[in-house]
Amino acid sequence: MKNALMVTLSVLVLAGAARAHTDLTPAEVKAWTDTAGSGVLVDVRELSEYCDSTYVPPGHIPGAVNMPWTSGYFQAHYEDLPADEDIVLVCRSGNRSNQAADFLDDRGYTRVFDMEGGMNAWTWETENCAPAGAPRGDGSGPPGMVLEPACPSPFRSSTVISFDVPGDGSGADIGLRVYDVRGHLVATLIRRGRGAPTGRVVWDGADDRGRRLRSGVYFYRLTWEGRSRTRRVVLLR
Repeated sequence: MKNALMVTLSVLVLAGAARAHTDLTPAEVKAWTDTAGSGVLVDVRELSEYCDSTYVPPGHIPGAVNMPWTSGYFQAHYEDLPADEDIVLVCRSGNRSNQAADFLDDRGYTRVFDMEGGMNAWTWETENCAPAGAPRGDGSGPPGMVLEPACPSPFRSSTVISFDVPGDGSGADIGLRVYDVRGHLVATLIRRGRGAPTGRVVWDGADDRGRRLRSGVYFYRLTWEGRSRTRRVVLLR
């Protein structure tokens, strides 16, 4: 009898260790987003779902960072998440976010939260990605222009953006600007009439007024002689 009790207790302890994260209701997540001064909200759906304006509710929770689970981005970049701050995970129904939460549990993260019911249960404000024609993309664009991935991304304090344009870069405007997911200009990193063809800019995650921007996905666009290239970067607070 004593041995059976010990086995039962061992099973319960192991079960608790395997599921160390905490489930939150959508209302609790809403309260967290309204009051949290730090931490990160991570939407683990694919980008097409994260930006889907036809789904109900459309888009994603304001400030949520997109780190897709199914395509493997989350697993490849989870170390970019802060180990000493709250990490709240959300997906469409709660299945993928639970998998991501278990994944972080297994890697020693102790402040992990999973939103029950996913976006299917979210009834508050959402935001959409950049509308058609607004800057977004993965760096594709006209030949000869090079816009490197921001390094690091996700980032918390600063990230480096490098670029190259054809020729000597003179005779035309070179611009490097940052936009939020709604397509609004938030920061102008370069705006000059004549400049070197190669550049390296450090962005500290602040807008043009020096205010710290909140966590989320941002798009940075390089323009030169009417041409442009765009990439996205993830900011974590």
